[in-house]
Amino acid sequence: MAAQHRPLELELLCQKLDADFGTQIAGTGASLAARQSNFYSKTVAAFLLCKAAGATLEEAVAASIDGGLDHGIDSVFIAADNTLWLVQSKYQASGSGEPELGDISKFRDGVEDLLHGKLERFNEALQARAEAITNALNNEACRIKVVLVYTGTAVSDDRRHIFGSLERAFNGSNPGFLQCSTYGLAALHELHLDGNAPALIEADIELHSYGYSQAPYRAFYGRLSAKPLAQLYQQHGDYLVERNIRRYKGSTTVNEGLNGTLQQEAEHFFYLNNGVTFLCNSIREVHPRDPNRQLGRLRVTGLSIINGAQTVDAIAREEPAYYETHPAEVMATFICLENAPDDFGDKVTLSRNRQNAVDLEDFAALDERQGVWRQTLALESIDYLIKHGDDDPTHSPQVFSVREAAPALACALPGNDWPDFVVAAKNDRKKLFGRPGLVAARGPLATAYDRLFTDSLTAREIWRAVQISRFVQTQLRNRAGEPGPGNLAANALPTAEILRNCGWLLLHVLFIRTGLLNGPTLALSEPDTQRLSIELDQAALKLTEVVQAQAWGKQARSLFENKTDCQTIKRLLMAALAQRA
Repeated sequence: MAAQHRPLELELLCQKLDADFGTQIAGTGASLAARQSNFYSKTVAAFLLCKAAGATLEEAVAASIDGGLDHGIDSVFIAADNTLWLVQSKYQASGSGEPELGDISKFRDGVEDLLHGKLERFNEALQARAEAITNALNNEACRIKVVLVYTGTAVSDDRRHIFGSLERAFNGSNPGFLQCSTYGLAALHELHLDGNAPALIEADIELHSYGYSQAPYRAFYGRLSAKPLAQLYQQHGDYLVERNIRRYKGSTTVNEGLNGTLQQEAEHFFYLNNGVTFLCNSIREVHPRDPNRQLGRLRVTGLSIINGAQTVDAIAREEPAYYETHPAEVMATFICLENAPDDFGDKVTLSRNRQNAVDLEDFAALDERQGVWRQTLALESIDYLIKHGDDDPTHSPQVFSVREAAPALACALPGNDWPDFVVAAKNDRKKLFGRPGLVAARGPLATAYDRLFTDSLTAREIWRAVQISRFVQTQLRNRAGEPGPGNLAANALPTAEILRNCGWLLLHVLFIRTGLLNGPTLALSEPDTQRLSIELDQAALKLTEVVQAQAWGKQARSLFENKTDCQTIKRLLMAALAQRA
């Protein structure tokens, strides 16, 4: 079994806790390890109160009552809306597991004592704020948030049962009075990422000759002038198309046509363009209102373009002043997600983009997990490209893309259908992005994307897979340029041709033999590359020998694009490597 390493998400969270609270909170304990654990336990509670309860840094620090006679309650905070937050925090150094059942039972008992008014049982830190707590509880608007925050994985049912008993005990005559929540490492990581995200876009929009739909979900549509659209894009840039599956595609025939229309016949742009679709979190009509619907004034929040990014980029390539003398309009649709199902925005994005020529890989950008992995790696200065545009940076030691990650992960996939993935990595990588609704329901790679990008996949594993793949492919290219043995049989395939074409199969074998995908560091370490180099030398030599020992009757390229041949070569190679060991 592979060793379990400290998650990157926990390392990043600890860096954040050190930066925010390192001079504000001191850990206690008899040893350095105990003091460090206590520090992170206290600070993770303070972090939660800042992010989820609206506390200031100072308020979150002052909320701690951790110590003797805290009865399992580590922090107490009264929010501006009169919500009383009662927090138990546990630091799991491994980033896995869950708090002990006895600790959570103690927390429940402490909450019950506090709500029953038995404050004299608690320590001085809580009694110092007893009056404020009593006043809050006596307020009709008071609500209780009972929160377990910890740096581990999912909470099991026996722990959840304890929280359920609390809710049943206190919500009988006042439904919604007490609510229990848990925040594990995954939820804390999302709070961390949310803190680095830009504010939601809010804009005042004017639609000419507009219409609307109120059911089942609100939507407005009409003619939108090019000038304010250009200003909006110049102000917010790519963040305006954050929900879109791709960015500006550069100089294509379609985009050249858009630019030409704006230059030569701007007044016809409305008729010659498909329009732009926006998603938003809310839409509110503002005064004055036009009963004839010739001009609609809307205040829109959470605005994002999900179809028409090419149109908007083309419009924004002209200065807003250009449209004062060359007025142009575009058909715009605003769809409000306020009362829509959680997945409705993705359905709209998928459907509206399938009406145009879109690469299968582009739909990966709709996966929220891709956004989380991208933001996680960005905290470590790694640029993970999940959307593609004309100005994408080239791949480098700090930059890679989902299109590069997919074939690398395909070669790391276990299971009997591994040949389907390895062959696709070599000759048809788009198939690796197959998903229900996008490709035929049947076929060996119909669900390839979900097989590769699983819920359990980590940002660290994605980046390590790409680094290992890059190392192997580069080394094989270098070896292919070296002179091979001169005493080959007449029908043997040339060494250089084998090395130029075996890279993905060999990568698959090296993932099996080294286990380096699940390493402890984000970047490959020197010992990692040394081991990989040794294993690669041995495997490349043996693979060449087993291939050249048989007459295949085909070129090397065809050999490594055939699933049956790949299975045969892998079987012979693994046997040869086992004999060598």
